[in-house]
Amino acid sequence: MAYETLYRKYRPRKFSDVVGQRHVVRAIQNAIASKRIAHAYLFCGQRGTGKTTMARLLAMALNCEKGVSPEPCGNCSACQSIVKGSAMDVVEIDAASHTGVDAVREVIVERVSFLPAALRYKVYIIDEVHMLSTAAFNALLKTLEEPPPQVVFVLATTDPHKVPATIRSRCLRFDFHPISAKDIAQRLIFVLENEGWQGRFDPAAISLIVRAARGALRDALTMMEQAMNFADEKITVDLVRSLLGITDDEFLSRLVSALREGDVPALWNLVLEAVETGRDLNQIAHDLATYLRELLNYKIGVFADEIEERTSLLQQQSELFNEFELMRLIRAAWELERDLRAATDVQLVLEIGLLNMAMSLKAMEEVPAEKAAATPTVTVPQPSRQIAEAITHQAPTAPQPETPLPPQEELLGLEYIRRHWEIFLEQLKRTSMVAYSFLLNAEPTDLQDNQLVLTFQHAFSYECVNDRSYRETIEQCLRDVFNIPNLKIKPVLSAQVTQPLVGTPVDATSTAKASPSQQREVDTEEFLASLFDNQ
Repeated sequence: MAYETLYRKYRPRKFSDVVGQRHVVRAIQNAIASKRIAHAYLFCGQRGTGKTTMARLLAMALNCEKGVSPEPCGNCSACQSIVKGSAMDVVEIDAASHTGVDAVREVIVERVSFLPAALRYKVYIIDEVHMLSTAAFNALLKTLEEPPPQVVFVLATTDPHKVPATIRSRCLRFDFHPISAKDIAQRLIFVLENEGWQGRFDPAAISLIVRAARGALRDALTMMEQAMNFADEKITVDLVRSLLGITDDEFLSRLVSALREGDVPALWNLVLEAVETGRDLNQIAHDLATYLRELLNYKIGVFADEIEERTSLLQQQSELFNEFELMRLIRAAWELERDLRAATDVQLVLEIGLLNMAMSLKAMEEVPAEKAAATPTVTVPQPSRQIAEAITHQAPTAPQPETPLPPQEELLGLEYIRRHWEIFLEQLKRTSMVAYSFLLNAEPTDLQDNQLVLTFQHAFSYECVNDRSYRETIEQCLRDVFNIPNLKIKPVLSAQVTQPLVGTPVDATSTAKASPSQQREVDTEEFLASLFDNQ
């Protein structure tokens, strides 16, 4: 007998075998039990959620030899012929290959008036119905509106918005939801045990497959079958990770813990480990953003239907952050994922992005609570109104003597910018979290002909701000907030900070005093080690 893939072998034969979609099963069974059978159904949902399977089960329930029943027997000749796809009166049409009006007219319109050849009902299952052309939909419209009494249409689609409203209004619509992780995991374990893999799989590996399936049971079965073919004795986490190219929870948990502790060497080692083991660095950034989002959902009380092991991990790590910190990290992870798409050196960009995330967490811890509470909130998008509202909020309520206000040209000076620097930082934080983290150790020191001098206390932030993309972002935000056209920035390094010469170690206590002749050359590894030791 020819080999049958798992998703076909374990396709449900009864309504009770359907995984998830209980709302659809209950509605169809109640309609059949009460004899309220519609002439057309529209099944909508993502791939792998059971739309075609539900259509076949409906055809079996209508044509079972034991009579129209909410639960087909699955053993009679009619049910078996539908399962095997040999029933003449159950016509499955792939709309992607029958898009034209001639195909619809030939297959459906001209034959729909014929009585069923062997079964009780003639059922037309049109998969991916949104692929039909406009002329084909128009040809199907009249037949769909008033079909013969022994005909039932089942339309399945992954894009219901592409189906014309005239078609949707003539169908009974059911939306298929993504299947929960817990239901998929239970189904995968059931299949593995029936295939003789008891005790030969790691539950964490199953969790990894479930997460990669994203609610599609067919995708999960296909990936698990691939892992079964690849495995020698046991399905492990390393096998699934290398096979599917996804990041496991253990690696992500270590990454998040290092971010929380601000452990830069640990972050660097994790990136190095990912490179040496062949992980996709772009996928790591994407999975990190998804993992942080799951932590935020757990923190605010939106609990996903996960397996017990993963639920305990999410609970443990969500306690390391508050909601505001998680939102900041998620935004930074999204920006990092975006930067990686256009990066030429992916490893360097990932390292700098993780360092920025750790620095932003550390900066939030160092800001006093009183200062954070006193920071004005920017809610109006117009920059001039932002500053006006801040001035109004800070103005005293007592009557003031009648003194003329200085003109706007006098206000737009260095002192004016310093006074409202916090407002600018808040706006920049909404625009780019990475650029905001660079300016946390900088201050405006001079204004020369529409050129704002920013003095930096750290060489790293100074060098990053000189990058064209971050520089343009900061300058545009300055113009928007302070309403000064053509305003540019001039980054300078503080006199107390000296840039290290290439090939020399960095020592915060001795670099400023040592002359070039006293500096000894070292290799790259020693140079990087000196950076971490001085933090």
